[in-house]
Amino acid sequence: MSSPRELLEFFLVERSLYVAEVTVQGDRRYLESFFAFLDSVGADHIGMVDFECLARYREHLERQSGRWGRGFGNAFIHKSMQVPRLFLNWAFSNGHTLVDFTLYPLPHRVSAEIEVPTVDQVKQLLAAPDTSTPSGLRDFLILEFYYTLALRRRESHRLDLSDIKLTRKTVRVVGKKSRERLLPLSDRLCVEIDRYLRESRPQLRPYPDEQAFWISPQNGGRLGYTYLREIVHRHSKRLGLKIYPHLLRHASATHLLEGGAELPHIQAFLGHSNPNSTERYAKVQPLELKAEFERCHPRARS
Repeated sequence: MSSPRELLEFFLVERSLYVAEVTVQGDRRYLESFFAFLDSVGADHIGMVDFECLARYREHLERQSGRWGRGFGNAFIHKSMQVPRLFLNWAFSNGHTLVDFTLYPLPHRVSAEIEVPTVDQVKQLLAAPDTSTPSGLRDFLILEFYYTLALRRRESHRLDLSDIKLTRKTVRVVGKKSRERLLPLSDRLCVEIDRYLRESRPQLRPYPDEQAFWISPQNGGRLGYTYLREIVHRHSKRLGLKIYPHLLRHASATHLLEGGAELPHIQAFLGHSNPNSTERYAKVQPLELKAEFERCHPRARS
């Protein structure tokens, strides 16, 4: 009978067919922690893992301390149990174990209430970068894309020059599971993008054939995924705010809703994949979405 570690790569290969690479790598980390626990209790083959073993793992997690000396939060414990259960369900469906873990109860997850920044706070953040410098204008546009276009960090990181069509005033965004959506660009944002492409990006010294939209002057290649978060953190910290990329996405959706946008338009704008809402927002036409964006989004109206 196989050990859990021997099955890991087979599981992750199949998992990669349905989720993004960043999710696969996250699953790997959660499972490595789970396997380390199994090693400590002598569960060296998959058949030794049962409901009691999962219960002991949960007790183990609840006794541990996090980075700041406090216990792990319920969201982390929930995810730390969810991924092993997913792996074990896969093992059962593929005949590696006789135990069906489908009914194993996961710990309750309490979602923390998100405090969305106000329109004025976002305006302060967008005004923070020094746009007279090449990197400052780049940072400003990165913040704009997070908020005005409600991009996920991974979506922003993937942007290439070919995705931006200034003549059509659109940007192509590749979201989760490689789903694409076409978003409208306001006249104001088109002007700033054109300025970045003509004046700032060349001064960041990109490689001659580099197609990435965001450039790192350190290596002339695509700006690092982690640095895309650091930009938001650095500028918001200077203002005494606690803002991260996904919070700007939340703010964009919230402010659209407050501006009177209909929920189907917001779902289409964000590229949400909820099956219950797909039928509604799939009917939204690009021109209708553009009109709704310009009518409701604070940065489109300015």
